[in-house]
Amino acid sequence: MNKPTISIETVSDDIVKAANAVATVVAGGLRIGLKKPNVLRQYQIVETVGASARNEVYMGMVMPLLWVTQIDGDDQPPPSTKRELEALISRLGEDGISAVMSHVAEQAGVAVSEAAVKN
Repeated sequence: MNKPTISIETVSDDIVKAANAVATVVAGGLRIGLKKPNVLRQYQIVETVGASARNEVYMGMVMPLLWVTQIDGDDQPPPSTKRELEALISRLGEDGISAVMSHVAEQAGVAVSEAAVKN
């Protein structure tokens, strides 16, 4: 007699899955995988861009690009130099950047909505 296999998923399993989930947007002929960057990556980009980090408009344009984890199924490592960041900007183009920014703004709206529900 075979014993049944029991699989138990906990709430923490759901949290881990959600944290590792990659959303995909399609724009400008590219399939772009997006995932919220961890807080360390957000700090590291300041060092990467150097003096440009003082420019709030520039940083507002750069921060959403940290969400990009894949382009057309290929892993996209986070830029570690300003030249790599500029290459990512060029590769995404206007349509890709617009799609990334829209997704990030949508996710921020979801986070704000969830926080409002909790309060």
